Amino acid sequence: MKKTSLALGLALMVLPRAEAAALRVVATLPELVDIAKRVGGDLVAVDGLARGVEDIHQIVMKPSFVAKLNRADAVVFLGLTAEHTFLPGLLDAAQNPALRVDHNTSACLGPGCIDCSAGVRILDKPQSLSRAQGEVHAQGNPHYNLDPRNGLIIARNIEAGFSRLDPGHAAQYKKNLAAYREELELKIAQWVKKSGPLKGLKAVSYHGDVAYLAAFTGLDFIGTIEPKPGIAPTPAHLAALVGVMKDAGAGLIVREQQYDAKTPAWLAEKTGAKIAVIGTMANSMPDTETFVKFSEKNLINLLEAR
Repeated sequence: MKKTSLALGLALMVLPRAEAAALRVVATLPELVDIAKRVGGDLVAVDGLARGVEDIHQIVMKPSFVAKLNRADAVVFLGLTAEHTFLPGLLDAAQNPALRVDHNTSACLGPGCIDCSAGVRILDKPQSLSRAQGEVHAQGNPHYNLDPRNGLIIARNIEAGFSRLDPGHAAQYKKNLAAYREELELKIAQWVKKSGPLKGLKAVSYHGDVAYLAAFTGLDFIGTIEPKPGIAPTPAHLAALVGVMKDAGAGLIVREQQYDAKTPAWLAEKTGAKIAVIGTMANSMPDTETFVKFSEKNLINLLEAR
């Protein structure tokens, strides 16, 4: 019996990944969980960190996150410092050799790090990094997930990461990627046609996170409710914004779901503009648990409010 048990144990130790445990993946955002599952299929087991209703820059770190990352083979993240308030600290605490942190830049540099921003055309790169400018992202605007076309890049980066970590199943990851890309490309073509009425429409947003949404829809954002990123609006700023909106004929206020509803409502009353609520992550609103549903819901809400 002992010899049989020993032989079985040794056999399990040398099993190829095809018969071993799935690739253990942690994804920071709900839509990254979704895309990672689509690309990985039954070859991966994916856990998430952030909930969609949260502000990505204010995610509360939990001990359970550290445990997940400690056991993970890979971490999938948006990058461009989108997760800078929580991910570096979690990775440091997890002490996983596959997910190392560069303490000079807070970047994830280990072999299991899958940065989904690789290849994205980055918008809003700052001219300066002065604290007086508010919460400025040194590498540029990190909210590229608001342009559905970037879902194709995200999926490609995830496939490349999985294939690197699990080369024996690279062909299957590529097959899964092709199927997902076909589905997403079809939806994008439909959304491009539907978004026509938004092109050139003057709008304001609560926070300066909508550059990629503007690039996809053609919306012309002329201001923000926050005077600077992360800085609460003052009465003087809001009064000036009312004037700017009236002069420009701005008819749309875009409120990101995680922000205060009272101020946009006041602004709408003063200007006659309509309010569209959008999410900045999947699961931010009902029935938006996937990247496709999240992207579609944002577009529907914009069109209905115009």
